[in-house]
Amino acid sequence: MLSGVVRKKLEDRIVLECGGVGYEVFLPPITIAQLEHVTAGRGDKASELELVVYYHATRDQPRPALIGFTSDLDKEFFEKLITVKDVGPMVAARALAAPVAEVAAAIARQDEKYLRALPGIGPQKAKNIVAQLQAKVAKFALARPGVSAEPVAATPATGAADGLRELAWEVLVKQLGHRPSEASQLITDALRRRPSITTPEELFDEIYRGQKA
Repeated sequence: MLSGVVRKKLEDRIVLECGGVGYEVFLPPITIAQLEHVTAGRGDKASELELVVYYHATRDQPRPALIGFTSDLDKEFFEKLITVKDVGPMVAARALAAPVAEVAAAIARQDEKYLRALPGIGPQKAKNIVAQLQAKVAKFALARPGVSAEPVAATPATGAADGLRELAWEVLVKQLGHRPSEASQLITDALRRRPSITTPEELFDEIYRGQKA
């Protein structure tokens, strides 16, 4: 997390001054769109900003790169993308030119044509993304527009079914922007359709299937 004052605002990055030190942060297209209102400069006109940051440095590229997001959810999805073969941090960041929910839904429905339209994603990368992430993105596909994710508290040690329900409810409401009553109904309907669910991933997948129906 970086909190500071915006000193420069360039086409695809900003300089954020934190404690007297300027940090250059690359912004994916979705982050740029979310920060249109931000102003840069000196004095009172400069915006204060808090970003969730991914830090990337390798032996071959020792100069660190900072990639900024406005929510934990966007960063979490980005971190899923970079697990895919041939999709590095900068490729993944530039590819995020549409809301995370839309990209995740395209992956879930195996829509390679949609993925190929994203910057830097060719046919082979689209195939790799679908193959490796199709079963892992249902949660992100359920996100509501404009949601700023909040941390989800640890689930109390209750019964397995109750703990699963509580965890899913917290994610749906606090991270994905659903109304509490709507979240409860989505969970109840999913478990009624598929009582054998035992993991959060299975539950989100079933909720997403229900939303598509």
